[in-house]
Amino acid sequence: MLTNVISMSNCVRDISHEGAFEFLNEEERRILEKNKTRVRYSKSEVIIKQGALANSILFVREGLTQVYVEKIARKVIISIKGSKNFLGLSSIFQDENVYQYSATALDKCEIDIYDRKSFYKILEQNIGFSNEILRYVNHNQSKIFNRFLCLVEKNARGKVADMILCLANNIYGCLEFEIHLTRREMAEYAGLSMENTVRILKEFERDNLIKIRGKNFQVVGADKLELISDYG
Repeated sequence: MLTNVISMSNCVRDISHEGAFEFLNEEERRILEKNKTRVRYSKSEVIIKQGALANSILFVREGLTQVYVEKIARKVIISIKGSKNFLGLSSIFQDENVYQYSATALDKCEIDIYDRKSFYKILEQNIGFSNEILRYVNHNQSKIFNRFLCLVEKNARGKVADMILCLANNIYGCLEFEIHLTRREMAEYAGLSMENTVRILKEFERDNLIKIRGKNFQVVGADKLELISDYG
């Protein structure tokens, strides 16, 4: 049993996107820097909006963000992203020049906002940079595929177990952490009603699988949670 992190086959871990900039030469760096704005966002601020004109590519230098799709009756969180990650990359390869999802800050974020045309120009002329960006896009698609597979295949207890383990493994990297999500956002991430999510969290706590003290979460029974996630 690991004490710090959990190895999960069905939870795709984030990879840092910062390495893409290493493929740029001095002139390309200068072009991006000239067409960049650095913005600080407070918790809960909207960073990009689904359906809005995608005229920027964003790089999260510091902070946590939630990425979600909005439907008429509900919101579904498809990813929680840490620092050193791009937002809005998928818009580059879409026929419609709009953002495919929304993103908001889960805590204080520092974000570099690049002009989309300048960013695309560098993609066209630098094959190494372009390949690295494509690798990130494919990785993000894999994450989203696994997220929706979880929402479709698992029962309610399996979804909540999967959410807890993915947060511990992918976002916080430890078994005890202070969660940035509200209970409603946890429900949106698990694809359940808030009532069901809270009920199952209480069941897990009663069964000594987790301990909750306000925002503080501790995973006590990771092995059992993984079984529930796998077979739920």
